Amino acid sequence: MELPHIHTANSWETAFDDKGFSDHFTNTILPDYLHQCRWFAAKNVRIKRYSISNLLNYHYFDKKAYLLVVEVVLITASTENYLLPLVFSDTETEQPIGTICSASLGNESGFLCDAVFNESFRNSLFHHLMHQGDVANNQGWYEFKKGEILQPTVEITSRLLNAEQSNTTIVYNDNYYLKLYRKLFRDSNPDFELSSFLTEQAKFKNSPMFAGSITWKRENFYDVSLALMQQKVDNDGDAWNYFLGQANSYFSRIESTKTDISTIPKVPLYKPLKAKELPQILVDLISEKTLQDVVQLAKRTAEMHIALFSDKSNRSFAPVNFGGDYQVWLLNRLMYQFDNRFNLLEMNYHKLQGKAKEFADKFISSNEAIKNRMLNFDDQKLNSKRIRIHGDYHLGQILKQGDDFIILDFEGEPESTIRDRKVKQPPIKDVAGLFRSFHYAVFATIFNNSHYSIPSEQLEEAGGRYYRAVVAVFLDTYLTTAFDNGLDIGYAKEIDYLLRYHIFEKAIYELGYELNSRPDWVIIPLKGIMQILNNE
Repeated sequence: MELPHIHTANSWETAFDDKGFSDHFTNTILPDYLHQCRWFAAKNVRIKRYSISNLLNYHYFDKKAYLLVVEVVLITASTENYLLPLVFSDTETEQPIGTICSASLGNESGFLCDAVFNESFRNSLFHHLMHQGDVANNQGWYEFKKGEILQPTVEITSRLLNAEQSNTTIVYNDNYYLKLYRKLFRDSNPDFELSSFLTEQAKFKNSPMFAGSITWKRENFYDVSLALMQQKVDNDGDAWNYFLGQANSYFSRIESTKTDISTIPKVPLYKPLKAKELPQILVDLISEKTLQDVVQLAKRTAEMHIALFSDKSNRSFAPVNFGGDYQVWLLNRLMYQFDNRFNLLEMNYHKLQGKAKEFADKFISSNEAIKNRMLNFDDQKLNSKRIRIHGDYHLGQILKQGDDFIILDFEGEPESTIRDRKVKQPPIKDVAGLFRSFHYAVFATIFNNSHYSIPSEQLEEAGGRYYRAVVAVFLDTYLTTAFDNGLDIGYAKEIDYLLRYHIFEKAIYELGYELNSRPDWVIIPLKGIMQILNNE
């Protein structure tokens, strides 16, 4: 593929003052580049126009970069904003990594590049963070905030982490991760707020330690979070892959022992139960180690919520009561989401087969019952507190570290607005999200493994019994830890009500992803919805 080219009589310092150059870059070169980037979230939607809403100067050592805030207007009239740091490389040799296009600027020839691939640019960010302070730009200033754990160093090394998708991560000195936010919001990012609070105020040890942040500030304007730096966490991979392996081992034990699935006990759903109270056959099939890990994860989850509950004076974190305003916000949001998913299901119905179609029929015929269930939310029944929560809590947001767990990524639900992500909610909502993730782990194991000799219906029945046992043990430890430390989550009936409501909500949210990406998997959220609807 031939590399696009751009030119102007202006130098790099004034290139974007040339309207012809700016228009060509914005309307022709920029869209092509964005659609190649994994972090660009608007790939699959119709886009009305692109524009550079802000062109921020940034000087790194003796060179100039631009931080472009790219406004993408969707055909629906909603807008998204993305960060693209841009440098000019006048190298006369081979094309640099991260090249967007070749360029002739005044008397110089070279390449326009995404600045994250430029080592000098990357190292300058770390340099400013170490020395903490404000750095002026042409539209306000950059605030470089240094975390308590950030240690000064003379030598700076940096590289890009290839695994990132929604943002770009830079690794410094193999000890710190700087997450450069690609999608920007008109407010500080909750990831920065919660990371800073958990590390420096609540002293929570089971999330990556806050090491610094970069914020774009202006007088009488909202803050824009540009980057978050945290201490690197040594780990054994994420909890999603770990629990996939544990579910696979469970099914393999059933196979190897030729266990009759009808003999595996079915413990009550969403009722707390200590691991030692489980029938021995379940303990043997699931394994004591898996159950110990579930207990540890439940403890760390409760401790995260206890930490977020701890400050009664900070307005951003102080616990609040339920009320009519919250109820209106929740129902409006959920009803909009349900209507969207229902229409999406009808549009994609022809793609479904077998059990997926059978469950879809049940969902469609239960339209009014589902709406009634959602509208039945009554804040008058609730006496517990709402707090800041993780908001997008699932096994993929958790790292396994030996026998322990580290909780990551506090940005919140990707579909939500920045304001919605900061609404205080019941901590049980995070628990519900994790339970849905456990449910997914079971069925993903079944769907991704064709080597089992057990018929799929029996596998699903066995998986359901594994799920019931795991969430029962999790719930027992979570509740015990919460009550012992004064976390106000209500009592049995309220907890059960909120848990089932938010599992229901999460499954409806998941329905959209599966219909768009994996129609064969739509059975997983549909199963979760019908389970709650039938009070199983």
